[in-house]
Amino acid sequence: MNRQLLLGTGAVILVASQPAAAQAKQFEIPAQAAETAIAALARQAGIQIIAARSFSRGKRTNAVRGVMTADAALSRLLEGTGLRAQRNGPQTYVVLGASPYKPAALTQVTDATDSGTAQAGTDGGEETGGDIVVTGIRQSLRTSINQKRNADRVQEVLAAEDIGKLPEASIAESLARLPGLATNRDRGNGTQISIRGLGPNLVNTLLNGREIVSAEASRNVRYEQYPAELINGASVFKSPTAAQVEGAIAGQVDLRTLKPLDYKDTRVVLNARAIYSDLAEDVQDTNPWGYIASASLVTQLFDDTLGLAVGYSGRRQSVATVRTNIFRYTNSFADLTGNGQSNDNIPFGFEGLARGGDDIRHGALAALQWRPSDRFELNGDVFYSHVKFEETQRGFRVENLPFGNTLSGGSGVTLDTSGSSQDYVTGITTTNANTSFGQVVRGVNESFFFKDDLYAGGLNATWRPGGWTITGDLGYSTTHRDQQFLTLRTEPFGVIPTTSFTSRRNSVPQMRVSADLSDPSVFRVADFQIPSNGGGAPRINDSLWTGSVDADRKIARGPLAGLRFGARYTDRSKDYTQRTQFGFIDPAARAATPSALLNRPYAFSGAFAGLPTVQSIDINAAVERLFGPIAPTTSDDDRRSSWKVAEKTYAGYQQLDLDGSLFGLPFTGNLGLRVIRTETLSKSVDLRQTQQPDGSVVSTVTPIAVANAFTDWLPNLNLTFRPSDKLQLRFGASEAISRPPLDDLSAGVGLFTFGAPAAFGGNPLLEPFRAKQLDATVEWYFDRDSALTISGFYKDLSTFIVQQVTPITVANPAGGPDLEGTFRQPVNGSGGTIKGVEVLFQKALTFLPAPFDGLGVYLNYSYTDSNISVREDDNAIGAIQLPGLSKHVGNATLYYSKAGFEARIAFRYRSSYATELGDTDRILFTAPESVMDFQTSYEFAKGSRLDGVRLLLQANNLTDEPFETYYGDRRLQGRHERFGRRFLFGIGYQF
Repeated sequence: MNRQLLLGTGAVILVASQPAAAQAKQFEIPAQAAETAIAALARQAGIQIIAARSFSRGKRTNAVRGVMTADAALSRLLEGTGLRAQRNGPQTYVVLGASPYKPAALTQVTDATDSGTAQAGTDGGEETGGDIVVTGIRQSLRTSINQKRNADRVQEVLAAEDIGKLPEASIAESLARLPGLATNRDRGNGTQISIRGLGPNLVNTLLNGREIVSAEASRNVRYEQYPAELINGASVFKSPTAAQVEGAIAGQVDLRTLKPLDYKDTRVVLNARAIYSDLAEDVQDTNPWGYIASASLVTQLFDDTLGLAVGYSGRRQSVATVRTNIFRYTNSFADLTGNGQSNDNIPFGFEGLARGGDDIRHGALAALQWRPSDRFELNGDVFYSHVKFEETQRGFRVENLPFGNTLSGGSGVTLDTSGSSQDYVTGITTTNANTSFGQVVRGVNESFFFKDDLYAGGLNATWRPGGWTITGDLGYSTTHRDQQFLTLRTEPFGVIPTTSFTSRRNSVPQMRVSADLSDPSVFRVADFQIPSNGGGAPRINDSLWTGSVDADRKIARGPLAGLRFGARYTDRSKDYTQRTQFGFIDPAARAATPSALLNRPYAFSGAFAGLPTVQSIDINAAVERLFGPIAPTTSDDDRRSSWKVAEKTYAGYQQLDLDGSLFGLPFTGNLGLRVIRTETLSKSVDLRQTQQPDGSVVSTVTPIAVANAFTDWLPNLNLTFRPSDKLQLRFGASEAISRPPLDDLSAGVGLFTFGAPAAFGGNPLLEPFRAKQLDATVEWYFDRDSALTISGFYKDLSTFIVQQVTPITVANPAGGPDLEGTFRQPVNGSGGTIKGVEVLFQKALTFLPAPFDGLGVYLNYSYTDSNISVREDDNAIGAIQLPGLSKHVGNATLYYSKAGFEARIAFRYRSSYATELGDTDRILFTAPESVMDFQTSYEFAKGSRLDGVRLLLQANNLTDEPFETYYGDRRLQGRHERFGRRFLFGIGYQF
């Protein structure tokens, strides 16, 4: 039977269509008037729905998109409308309106995550006219598991509680609450994401389904670029489909801004929060107080056919960190610990630094959605973000400990490395033995800034002619970065300082200098640098065009539910231009720093109180007065470090959507193949500098351009079996790629022959990371707010990009035998396997007696292991595990949500992992981290005088967890850094 029957103008709408299928269906229903939405759902599900016009008139329903059962689709459609559905037979539903009370027969409302019943008053949410409305964190978690459950692949979902209300102030820290995800801590903020033990180089990030540019030299996205107040949610795809944009072995993150027609009415949301950093009280050049302010408007026009959304978010917060560093170890060829064993390893040096400044971000978005009918829809969106860091560092730096010094009082540890024992110095006293190559003690005043401007936007059109869905998308994004690191250094005049250090695991090391670093007549300005090894002053530009066409045809014949195919084209261009500058004052001409250039000395405090007090100098004024204008330029060596990479990709795919049964077990899924052609062109220079026998240097610079191309065929299969309404099993098999970091593709190379030749360069002929992948999950959704899922994954990487040092020979400029040297560059090294398990449990504890029925828990844990290792000769253990891989990652959240009051305490843990920091020049390990945050809020009841007002208090890093690195063994300390605690409190208003 296929008919539509209207019984009078005020009776009922009876919609009947093809016989209902017990399996999940693909739904594509935009938010719209209830009468047309209910009819559309009946057609797409093949069921009968009876609805009284008196109930549905004037109502607007939610959007329903994705693969799910009819029960789930109907529940999602009606959620929050005041309407409810009752099953009235195997293929028939009745839609009922709200009433002041609910007879038992009318309370059986099937939820998207619960095939059972829900009684009034058992949800721990708000009661409105007899209907339960779940809000806040509980609604966010419910939406997340609904979408996870109904997905067509293995994925995680981050859902906003409401407009501008993600769980954390940082999108990266919100994502890090999901199973298998972890974030770093840069200046105390989460900025990048690792997934399943694989670092940012293997994570691909989209904005509204489109690949986006990055101001980083690689492809990595800094998530702080995207204000949480403007992001409405995110999906993390862990197993790919053929229709999905390629480029993610670890996983793909799709950040989503809101669509205005997904909302039923006009909304204005205002938020204002003050930020206080407790550590900033002890650091110069910053203000402990900051703010976050945001405003959003969503409205619908012309009978809800046109939707408009605009939003703005601004933030200023302090940068306040204090740290010590112990530099990389090197062989001293001496017995420094007094145990009779020579070749003790000693750090190259150490330092103490306090950093203060401003972290400023402004973001804006606009979205336009036009839907003149259910057959056509046009979406346009524009996003802008401006991020600026301005910082200074005050402190001291001690270098050149291994040679040319008088060393005494050495202490250390003995490690067994590759079968032989070696001593490592963890404390020693050092005095320069009147040599030019011995210990150097400097005071440092350093400035750093970068400014990023990002623009992204696109148009998306969907047309649904006669059973087809045809989508076209055009996107463009561009970003520009200006960056500069400057160090102004003082050196002792007339004295030879003695220094000492003693490292201490998980605490601030002891560091002492015998001379007064704060005395401008003793420590005088010696030089300034804008050096490439400190970041230099690069300018980065990145632009990307994307275009795609997709077609989807529903078939519903046997197990073949539908057919999809499409094509995608991208054109990307990225350039990196390095600039440097140097200035030097002859030792005999050095004078005491003029008092007009001096601030009050900086004295370390708190846990760092034992470190020496240092000078604080007006950096820019001092450089301009003593050296001239700050104007970095591009030298020959900078040209070698500069590059431009153009990349074009051509992709096509075909995908079959599946819906059937196997041995009586219902399943849905997809089977597809994606083919990608990648073409790159890398430009830079070949720099060769050779010292001649007379001491002169011959330098040649040759422009170079290298083209490369590769094609990848990526099959995939995703299957979801549903033994019951609450239990489902997933299986995924796929091949995936992640393209090389763009800076690794640089064609630049430099060969320097000053004695033993040393060459450095990129590799424009790099191939992608490639992997074969398996995924399997068991998911049990035992009520609408609860889930237990267990996921296993296995990745076999055929290649992994690593830095390789190879021997080279170079003609001897003095004649005679060729000189032997080394060439360091990234290469496609051997691969290996990565495997792991992820567990998620979440439960609203509504079975507890009031008022404890508002409690809930959210827990997840992941274990990851790999046999991939990277050789690092300067590390205490020789070979290290895969960079970025933490074996153990866990999150635990206890929350309370009831009657407008919310509170949550969240804990996240990440075990040690290998990392690379520029200030150490080598790979080392990050120590395990345990970070605890707290948040509470109160939203005034609807109908009250303060209806729409929400008060918020948030505290981040409650325990002031330090960030610490080490060299292979925890006793060999690297960096110890503190970020302090950050408190946010404010008010929100929605009307």
